[in-house]
Amino acid sequence: MQKLLLSVVLCCLLTHIGMAQNAELRIKNNSARSMTVKIMNKATNRLYKRVELSAYDESTTYFVSTGQFYCKTEARMYGREPIYEKGNAFRVYVGDDGYSVLTISFSVSESSQPDVLGGNRISKSEFDKN
Repeated sequence: MQKLLLSVVLCCLLTHIGMAQNAELRIKNNSARSMTVKIMNKATNRLYKRVELSAYDESTTYFVSTGQFYCKTEARMYGREPIYEKGNAFRVYVGDDGYSVLTISFSVSESSQPDVLGGNRISKSEFDKN
């Protein structure tokens, strides 16, 4: 009887965990550059996830708990200088009453001096940290 009860409790727990909702961050690269996006935990300044995107690509990252994050981005194109930027912080929410679904789009206006539309320029060494 105890084994059956333990099996039922374990099954219910795994079912509940499997049904838990995750927050989503959709990252869209609206440029001809390939990009590395580092999603950073704001509280710890540690890497949460690294995402590689080709030109005009997109990806979705999932979060299981609430927190604040920011992105550091490297945008590369053959024959052009890489661009490094740090974005503003954003909040991800995961709760019993709902969850966040966020989208971040990256665009680069190419010219003799490429312009990143939004974000703050950072150095390569700042990007490489974490």
